[in-house]
Amino acid sequence: MRGEKVCNVQDARTLHCLTAEATVSCARCGAKAHSPQNVCEPVQLAESKSSGE
Repeated sequence: MRGEKVCNVQDARTLHCLTAEATVSCARCGAKAHSPQNVCEPVQLAESKSSGE
């Protein structure tokens, strides 16, 4: 699955594995993924959890 682009995945199980706990989104199509390798133009997602400060 390494390097497989989220926007090209047909299998729901594979898609779930690639998108679980997403850390990046694609600047081109908006797809979200865990690894920057799995989107065409990765953009880091803003962390939504509070840091506890």
